Amino acid sequence: MAIALATRRLAAGELLQHVSRVVYRGQRLHFGSDATNRYDAPDGRYGVLYLGLTLPTALMESVFHKHHWDRDARRPIALAEVHSRLVRAVGVLDDLELADLTAPGVMAAHFGLNLEQLAIRGYEDTQRVSVEVHAMRDADDKPILDGLLAPSRNNYPEPCVALFDRARHKVKVIDDIDLVDHVDWPRFVEDYRIGVEPDPGPPGMEAEEGGPG
Repeated sequence: MAIALATRRLAAGELLQHVSRVVYRGQRLHFGSDATNRYDAPDGRYGVLYLGLTLPTALMESVFHKHHWDRDARRPIALAEVHSRLVRAVGVLDDLELADLTAPGVMAAHFGLNLEQLAIRGYEDTQRVSVEVHAMRDADDKPILDGLLAPSRNNYPEPCVALFDRARHKVKVIDDIDLVDHVDWPRFVEDYRIGVEPDPGPPGMEAEEGGPG
């Protein structure tokens, strides 16, 4: 017997997190449609917004997603970059119905994917999954799913959300929080070995005040 597609409901009232830049403070949530991310529509016919259930997942899937462990065991980030980022606290206004790709057997038995296909930088296979989920309809030909709940590539096995733009009315930005002021930022820096590097001073600036003249 084939494994049925599992679904997960995120209930109204839950809070999700999206990392963006401070220039977008107060603006509408952006659902990308340029086919450059893992669960985007390959032809751009619908948009997708990526969210984390926690701050670490939101950060690992955005700011730190290109870190190379074989080169540096510490994740460096410039202080100026930290100050350029904000966390969008996104409230769920109406229940979200998501295809649950984290459920046992679903990726292999239902979609025919292995872990390598799920995690590689090429997105052909995962975008195919997105298209398949987006196209699912009920008996009245109405869409039945708002997006996907998928394993985070960069914070495995924590899940992340890929939300289709047809569900934009079900979510709302509750607050825009400067990353440095987020309550979970200090713990993330400690737990994930983040190296916050001070910004270089102007050329010729002495290392310490009162240094040799």
